[in-house]
Amino acid sequence: MRSSSTFSAIACGLALTACAAKGDIISFSGAITQSTFDGTGPAVNNPSLNNIQDLQAYTVTLVLSGTISMPGNYDLTGSSLTFNDPSALASEPSFNSIFLTITANGGFDQFSLLACLTSGNGCAAGNQLDANFEIPAMLLNSQNVAAIGLDPPHPLDLLEDDGTTDIQGSISTYNYTGSASAVPESSPTAVLVCLLAGLAAANRARVKKEKDV
Repeated sequence: MRSSSTFSAIACGLALTACAAKGDIISFSGAITQSTFDGTGPAVNNPSLNNIQDLQAYTVTLVLSGTISMPGNYDLTGSSLTFNDPSALASEPSFNSIFLTITANGGFDQFSLLACLTSGNGCAAGNQLDANFEIPAMLLNSQNVAAIGLDPPHPLDLLEDDGTTDIQGSISTYNYTGSASAVPESSPTAVLVCLLAGLAAANRARVKKEKDV
């Protein structure tokens, strides 16, 4: 028969597994090459975009509901996508439909991302984020990968206000984090569950010892 401590260890492992399970994350970053200071806009639906200036660093983060491990066409609607420029305190998280195509082309994997905003008169009217870049093949699930922007002069293109606002940027770095690239860290909740399980096991052992005496 398994001891109470064994059951506690099993419960602890299950708790850690459940809390660690989450979607993988794709992110890419670069520098702003066109902002509202260049004559586009002004941004109306998201005024924070008016704070963005050329050469500031930005990051686009895509939180998946699962894992991507090979080239293909992916409908990621329901995933979370955020454009963020921390220097300008500007962000845009209001995307609904998200589509990602990864194409194997010689020694590279080429990415084409289209994310539609919830504001304005729809994606086709100029309310979307587009990104096109490539990374060396076999590095799809790697971190700190040098990326090459495609579709010059705007590998990143964030259109808002039915196309009136047009934020553009380069793409230089790619990251993939999650189950396909690294072991997730344990969450504080899981650690607490393990602690409680251990205390319960110790208490049962103490009571059993007293009864045996």
